Amino acid sequence: MNRVRARTGSDGEVAGLGDPGYRVLLTLGDDVPADRLFALLEAIVRLGSLNRAAAELGMSYRHAWGLVRRAEGRLNVRLLDRRVGGPEGGGADLTPAAQDLLARYRQFRAEVEGHAGVLAGQAPAPGRPDRRERALVLASTIGPVEVGLVPALAAAFLQETGIAVRPVAAGSGQALDMAREGRADLVLSHAPRQEEAFVAAGHGTGRFPVMYNDFVLVGPPDDPAGVRDAGSAVDALRRIAQCRAPFRSRGDRSGTHVRELELWRAAGVRPDAPWYQVDPLGAMGSVQMLREAARLGSYTLADRAAFLTAGVEGLAVLLAGDPALRNEFSLIPVSPLRVPWARHEEAAAFVRWATGPRGQALIAGFGKDRHGEPLFFPATPAGGAGTPPAGPVRRA
Repeated sequence: MNRVRARTGSDGEVAGLGDPGYRVLLTLGDDVPADRLFALLEAIVRLGSLNRAAAELGMSYRHAWGLVRRAEGRLNVRLLDRRVGGPEGGGADLTPAAQDLLARYRQFRAEVEGHAGVLAGQAPAPGRPDRRERALVLASTIGPVEVGLVPALAAAFLQETGIAVRPVAAGSGQALDMAREGRADLVLSHAPRQEEAFVAAGHGTGRFPVMYNDFVLVGPPDDPAGVRDAGSAVDALRRIAQCRAPFRSRGDRSGTHVRELELWRAAGVRPDAPWYQVDPLGAMGSVQMLREAARLGSYTLADRAAFLTAGVEGLAVLLAGDPALRNEFSLIPVSPLRVPWARHEEAAAFVRWATGPRGQALIAGFGKDRHGEPLFFPATPAGGAGTPPAGPVRRA
């Protein structure tokens, strides 16, 4: 059986594992760590030079330039305007697209770190062992992180067990890739087919449903494509394509993006530009994408939790309740047969807790006070949260 070899950082430690930090991280891919990229862009804004920014961050110029180039390829935008000559020998400025991405990233960080800040002040309950030095790395789909549920679960689990959980926010596809490469102990994903293939290939020890909600089709309230009159999600997408109304896509292999592509295939439509728009920073999550869709007057697919928490004006839920829009989330512990250093015991403990009475009750009540309804529903009826919209398609 193939085993993943340890990926080491410059300090020789296994990258991403065993780090006692509690920050929620975001990844735009294995070779484009978002925190590192945007730290570099911030430094370029201050210093006006890629070379000086790289030096300040302890990077070589070659590494920094390579990071920028990979990010440009991943995001499909140009990030830097390089200046040649001048009294200081040239420099670099952010392009308007990069300035916009940086502003969106700052907003994302502020919101996610605000939720995650609860972790720093948490400690195990009296009498519980403090095992925060052995943080469990959870590669999680972005939605439950950015709305605050994953930090809330991690804080409660730490208090009850003494085991710290370090969330890393990524699209479901990227989260599963991280686990394959030995950079996570546990995955929270909402891409069922990819999850089943992951487990079947021996990378995970099982797929454990933990919660669900539903996707919704949202768009401008005047609804030029007539989505409100559609009989199903597939019919709605056909209407959007027929009138070539703007549609915004995550384009990042996340669970949301995968479901969107499945629906387009079922509709017999191959969406293309200019009406089909891939968000260059879709990997930053649905909340950010919804804000862009509202700004641009586009249709998009998002899960209900993201829509409720985004608080955007200019978008309305136009179609919901289609069984094809059910959105299931599962936990998958990484197999120690593939990744010998994976913290499988701690991962299994988190799965038992999250799918048990305490975790399910927390999920059932999360978001009710603020939004008037839960953002997610427990996978087990014992959670007591009822069920999300079902049956006939509901139209706004």
